[in-house]
Amino acid sequence: MLRMGFGSQPSPLMSVHANSISLSLMPKDLQRGFGPLQSQLLFAGLELGGAGRAIAIGNTDPRTFRHFGARSCMVQAYLDTGFEVANPEHLGEHPSSASISGEVVGESCGFRLRFSTNVVDREFLSNKVVHYSIWVNLLCVWQIRCFMHQMNEADDGPAVSKVSMLCIAMQALTDAYDSFLHLCLGLSSQYLFNSMSMIALFKFLLCSFLEARYLLIILRHRRHEAFAEGWESVRREISWLYTRFYGALVLGLIIIYNCLPFLDLVVLLLQFYWVPQIAWDAWQGTRASLKASFISGISASRLLLPLYLWGCPKSIFSGEIYPRLPGAPSLRWCLLLVGLQAIQVGVLLLQRRLGARWFIPWVCMPWAYNYNRFAAVDPGSECVICMADLNPEGGQHHVVTPCNHTFHRACLEQWMDVKMECPTCRAALPPIQ
Repeated sequence: MLRMGFGSQPSPLMSVHANSISLSLMPKDLQRGFGPLQSQLLFAGLELGGAGRAIAIGNTDPRTFRHFGARSCMVQAYLDTGFEVANPEHLGEHPSSASISGEVVGESCGFRLRFSTNVVDREFLSNKVVHYSIWVNLLCVWQIRCFMHQMNEADDGPAVSKVSMLCIAMQALTDAYDSFLHLCLGLSSQYLFNSMSMIALFKFLLCSFLEARYLLIILRHRRHEAFAEGWESVRREISWLYTRFYGALVLGLIIIYNCLPFLDLVVLLLQFYWVPQIAWDAWQGTRASLKASFISGISASRLLLPLYLWGCPKSIFSGEIYPRLPGAPSLRWCLLLVGLQAIQVGVLLLQRRLGARWFIPWVCMPWAYNYNRFAAVDPGSECVICMADLNPEGGQHHVVTPCNHTFHRACLEQWMDVKMECPTCRAALPPIQ
C-alpha cells in the first residue's frame, strides 16, 4: 500500500511547489487496517508545475526499508502531474482537482512501484470529522449523566457493594482506550486535532473522574473495615486498586497494538462488560444492583459508536481520512453486536424480576438461605419496619430471617438495600432471593 503526503504551497503561476513528498509503504496484510509504517521515502526540494513530468531522487533508509537489505538504495520517482484551478481568474488559489501518477524505481535494489493518487476535499473531510466529534461527545455526556444518576442513587449502603468492580473496570478501560485512540488520531493531522482532542478529553473525564471514582466507592464499601483502620490501610487499598487498573490498561494497550488486524474481535470482546455483573449477581444471590435506566442508557450509548464505525460505509474510517477498520463495513458483525447486547441486557433485567439465579438449574444452585421457610405468626404481631400487621391473610407475604424474626418481604427487601442486618437484633443477614 502506498501513501503520499505533500508539503506544498500555491504559486501565482498556476502551479504547486511541493516542498517535499513522502511515500510510505505498508505491508499487504495491513492494507485495510492500522499498523506501523514499514518503509518511508522522502523527496525534498521538488517543484511540480501546472502539468508535466517531474523526477524526484531519494534514498532508502536501512532502518525502515528492511526489505531492501542493510545498505541504502537510491530510488527515483517519476511523477506525471495534472492540476485544474477552480477559478482561472484567481491564479493564486489552491487547485480544485489534481491527479498524480507515476512510478518509483530503484535500479540498484530491483524495486519498482507504480502508483496513482487523487486530491481530496480537505474542507469536506474536516466537516465530517467535526460532525463525528459532536455526536460522539453527546454520547459521552449521556454516559456521564447515567453514571452520575447511578452513583447518586446508590452512593451509600450495601447496594454499592452489589455492583461488580470488573463490570465498571471494563467500561473504564474501554473509555481509556477510546481516549488514547482519538488523541493519537488528532495528533496525526493538525486540521483534525481540535475535534479529536475534544473526544479524547470527554472520554478521559468519564474514565478518570467518574468510573475510577465509582470503583473506589465500591471498594470502600466492600472493605469498610480496612478503610476504618487509618490512613496507611486506606493507602494500601487505593494502591491495590490503581495498580491493577493501570496495569490492565497498559497490558490492554499492548495487546490491542499487536492485534490491530483483529480490532473488530477486540471491540467485540470489550462489549461483554455486562457479563461480570450477571455472574456477580448470580454468585452473590443479589438483584437490582444497577438501575434499569443505567443499564439501558449505557448499553445504547456504547452500542452506537461501534455500529457507526463498522456499519456505515462512509464513516471517517472508510479510507478517505483514516484507514478502513478491519472487517468494516460488516452487517453481520453489527447484527452480532446488537444480539449480544440484547442478550446481556435481557438477562440483567430478568434478574431484577425473576431473581439473580433464574437461569441456573436447581441442581447447580449454590446453597442459599430460604427466607420463605414456614414459621408460625402470633396473632397481633407487627412488622417492625412498617409497623403494620403481619397477618398472613392480609395479602402481604412475610419472610423469616435466620434469627427467627418475621417481616413483610417487601419491607425487608427495602431495608436490606440500606443495611444487611436484622432490624430487630442487628444480626448479619444473607442476601434474599
